[in-house]
Amino acid sequence: MRTIPFRILIFCILLPPVLYLLTVSGLESRLQKKYEREITNIYLSDMTDILNGLVSVKDSIRESISGYVDQCFFLKIGGQLDIDVTTKQGNILYPATYQNSLFENLATDPPKLAGKNFEILNEGIDIQVGVNIPHYSLLAVSLMLFYVLIFLGGLYGYYRTVSAKLREDENRKATELNRLHEIERKRQEEIDSLSEERALLQAEYEELKSSFHKEISQAEKTEEDLFEEIASLENKLKEIDQLKGKISELEKTQTHVSRQKDKSLEKLGKRFKVLYKNIDISDRALSSLMDLPEDMSLKAEEVIHQLNNDAAQVSVKRKVFSKKGNTTCFEVTFAYNGRLYFRRQGNQVEILTIGTKNTQARDLVFLDTV
Repeated sequence: MRTIPFRILIFCILLPPVLYLLTVSGLESRLQKKYEREITNIYLSDMTDILNGLVSVKDSIRESISGYVDQCFFLKIGGQLDIDVTTKQGNILYPATYQNSLFENLATDPPKLAGKNFEILNEGIDIQVGVNIPHYSLLAVSLMLFYVLIFLGGLYGYYRTVSAKLREDENRKATELNRLHEIERKRQEEIDSLSEERALLQAEYEELKSSFHKEISQAEKTEEDLFEEIASLENKLKEIDQLKGKISELEKTQTHVSRQKDKSLEKLGKRFKVLYKNIDISDRALSSLMDLPEDMSLKAEEVIHQLNNDAAQVSVKRKVFSKKGNTTCFEVTFAYNGRLYFRRQGNQVEILTIGTKNTQARDLVFLDTV
């Protein structure tokens, strides 16, 4: 999805020149019929003067076609017309060229000239029109640019569609990640509640155990009382076993939630590697980022985005020096209560940990160990 498929690229590269060649060929064929029809209609426009011997057929044809050619828009945009007008016997009437004695010795006397003109017209006239669109002409270049722009527009539309799809996928992933954060929070609350219950049960177990030992030491009761006490204690031991089972289930649930968090942490790490090429973020920072509330998490990611673009533009609250003196870190605040610690490694920015004002003491202790 992040790249244009190879077959679409080949399609967009090869099809414009193919369509251009087909268009030029078809246009030449259509224009040839058009201009041949139009020249046939105008090449003998001075028929009255020709029949009266006031002008020769050759001069009339040359004047009519030359005037037509001078006004032809097709020639002005780079096209080429090859017009040949001949008699049935092959004598060239147009374009002007060296002619045989039949045309060189035409009489200037109108009756004689009219007779010669009549003979030529009676003999019959052939018109051949050739149309050529040179590849360097304005018309050809315009056609090529037209097809190229069409396919570039298609590629741009495809790119916009793919980009929209990618943004939709990112939004869906972010929504799913938020849902998992909410589930994790609820599970953590359940775990905390069960942990408190476990502590109470453990205390009760110890108390029962102590009572059991006391009862043994006072085993001077009658046999009946002793059996009853033993039965009572066995029931309590069963309850203890049930409590142990609950504790075991609690531990399994906590392990499952921990695995889900590890998977979410791995996905978040992959996402950051793709989005922020200039950032190296530690596992501790990723875990801390996932534990933050959603609004603080978004503010922290905004700071990470700024560090990725230009770390020099990020407002640093203070420098943090380790006790060993071998590490200099920078502290950045976000969302009023948030804290982000980073250091520069060449062109890379290493984010060491992320926390809040409440976790600042633990974070500073951690910075002394890196």
